This record gives sequence, C-alpha cells and structure tokens, in this order.
Amino acid sequence: MKLSRNGQIVLSALFVASLIFGGAGYAQSRATQAAYEEQSKQMALYKEKLNEAQNTIQENTSIQAKYECVQVERDQLQKQVEELSK
Repeated sequence: MKLSRNGQIVLSALFVASLIFGGAGYAQSRATQAAYEEQSKQMALYKEKLNEAQNTIQENTSIQAKYECVQVERDQLQKQVEELSK
C-alpha cells in the first residue's frame, strides 16, 4: 500500500512528534529519578542525625538517672551521719 504525499507528511510528523514526546518523557523520568535519589540521600542523613540525637538523649538520661541515685544515696548517708552525731 502506497501512501499519498500528504499521508507521508502526516506519518513523518507523527513519528517526529512521538520521538520528541518520548525524549521529553525520558528526560522527565531521569529528572524524577535524580530528585528521588537526592531525597533518599537527605533522608538517610536525617535518619543518621536522628539516631545520633536519640543516642545522646539515652546517654544523658542514663547519666541523669545515675546522678539521681547518687543524690539519694548521699542524702541517706547524710541522714545516717546526723543520726549518729546525736
């Protein structure tokens, strides 16, 4: 089947348009992929910082609990000293 001149022009124009839209779609998908990868890296950094902050909080809480225990023991010993001083 032979196409007319106008048919060939229309078919060629459709082919070129499909190449342009396909290239644009590919470029957009690559840009989206790059943005996703960058966001994934940022999330990994945020997760690392969050873990560091949680570890610091746990360490500080542990130190505070130990300090409070020492304070209680000191108060008890102070009471014993006062009782023995009487």
